[in-house]
Amino acid sequence: MAPQIDGVTHVAGDMFKEIPNADAITLKNILLDWGDEDCIKILKNCRNAITKEIGKVIIVGETLKEDEEGNEGNFGNIDVIQDLTMMVHTVGGKQRTEIEWKKILEEAGFSRYKIIKFNYFSSLIKAYPK
Repeated sequence: MAPQIDGVTHVAGDMFKEIPNADAITLKNILLDWGDEDCIKILKNCRNAITKEIGKVIIVGETLKEDEEGNEGNFGNIDVIQDLTMMVHTVGGKQRTEIEWKKILEEAGFSRYKIIKFNYFSSLIKAYPK
């Protein structure tokens, strides 16, 4: 169970059915485990739960780099190992490039987003509704 923090309410539920109302929703290493259709469903539920004026969804995970030729990857063989691990442990999960994130976010109803990269593996995406 997550520790209690002032100003934070922990609520159990099913993110595929409904997400409780909030000003901000944080998804840490969640969308990495799901295919595009499931990610869109989760993000649509997030969009419906946040306030339209000030609401945002904060996605903590990975954003793959693309080179000038469209090749993906951050660390060569490490990416292959991560992909193989995800194939075994997730339901269609995958790492995504900024272009793939843009498509998913737009389909879920988020018109604006900002990607902040922490290091080679971690990034933060702030997404805002239309």
